[in-house]
Amino acid sequence: MIHRVLISVVVLAVALGLACVDMSAPKGPASISNLRLPSPSLIVGDSMRDSTGTLAPLTITAFDATGNPAVAPGAQFFITDTTKAATLALNNLLIGHRLGSTIIIGQLGNLQTSPVTLPVTNRPAKLVKVSSDTTLVAPFTVDTAVSAKAVVSLNVLSAQDSASQVIIVRYTLARTLSPRNASRPAVVIADANGKAGTVDTSSSTGSSSRQILVFPALLGDAALLGGTKTDTIIVEAQASYAKVELANPPIRFIIAVRVSASQ
Repeated sequence: MIHRVLISVVVLAVALGLACVDMSAPKGPASISNLRLPSPSLIVGDSMRDSTGTLAPLTITAFDATGNPAVAPGAQFFITDTTKAATLALNNLLIGHRLGSTIIIGQLGNLQTSPVTLPVTNRPAKLVKVSSDTTLVAPFTVDTAVSAKAVVSLNVLSAQDSASQVIIVRYTLARTLSPRNASRPAVVIADANGKAGTVDTSSSTGSSSRQILVFPALLGDAALLGGTKTDTIIVEAQASYAKVELANPPIRFIIAVRVSASQ
């Protein structure tokens, strides 16, 4: 009899324990990502597109209790401002209606993202070169951290020459200078703070720029280092929208480089 009572008590305790675990289990994801935008801006008169020019919806990624991505359909998105610069269509596609900005939040289960402000801008149609081709005189140095710089800049404009803001512009070195060591380039594309980066987004006035940094101590051409030769850097810039390149051929910047031989 005592043995049966003990078994009953154990079974009851286990049942209660299981019920407790089940009752406290989360009904949705443990956490969610920030609201994910396919593009950093939205174009008036068009739906949002990703970097390839394909129509793309807003998304959120859900995570389970261990931090792994989890399948959790049913994300919802809401526009919280009253500017009517954009609206949400089916399949979580954003549509741009007027210049300005819109504020969006996402929700999945009981979890909500932080608000995201998205600019709504003119449809980009062209790139216009602003900076002129130039000659960069780099001082001779043995310090590999010392650089000389030139700035290349352009404007991203609509067909009516209005600014298109927060449009992605890609910069590449079509021609560079020979380095002393293949693992350390002598020429680097960088942002205004000197951080290496080949991608920029246009400002509220449509402008975009990059610094071209030349490190004389990393050059591998003895004639260039000795000041008896001038060499050339060529930087190309390109942007696209809806799978159409905005400049054909790409915008080209030519920078002649010579090294001051004074030591």
